[in-house]
This record gives sequence, C-alpha cells and structure tokens, in this order.
Amino acid sequence: MTLPDSIVFLVNVDNTLLDNDRVQDDIKRHLEREFGAAYRDRYWTILEQLFAELGYRDYLGAFEPDRVAAAAKELFGK
Repeated sequence: MTLPDSIVFLVNVDNTLLDNDRVQDDIKRHLEREFGAAYRDRYWTILEQLFAELGYRDYLGAFEPDRVAAAAKELFGK
C-alpha cells in the first residue's frame, strides 16, 4: 500500500514568504501590458471588493465576473 503525497499549505501573513507589494505590482503591470489600464483598474476594484467580503485576496476569483460575461456573450451573443 502506498501512502498519498503530503499536501503543504504555505500561509503568508506578514510578508515573510513573499513580498506581497511586489507581487501586486507585478500583477498590475502584467494586466496593464496585456489588457490595458481600464481592465487593470476593473480587476483591482473587484479584487478589493472580494477582499472586503472574504478577508483575503482572491486573485483568481477576481477574474470570475469577466469569465462569466465572456461565456454569456458566447452563449447569447450579447
């Protein structure tokens, strides 16, 4: 019988594992370069709203409204 691999979660609460400010700056630069400043600002507004609701930064969840809108557009043509 083989044992499953261990799962490790790293929780960074005080900038000891990652430089959170640098990560956020990298994300902002990438979004602006690839999608424009308006999209970057929209994404960041959603990210901040989620942070206020959840108490943590949901970087992937902030993309969800655009994913749903794109799927609706594809399905319904609007």
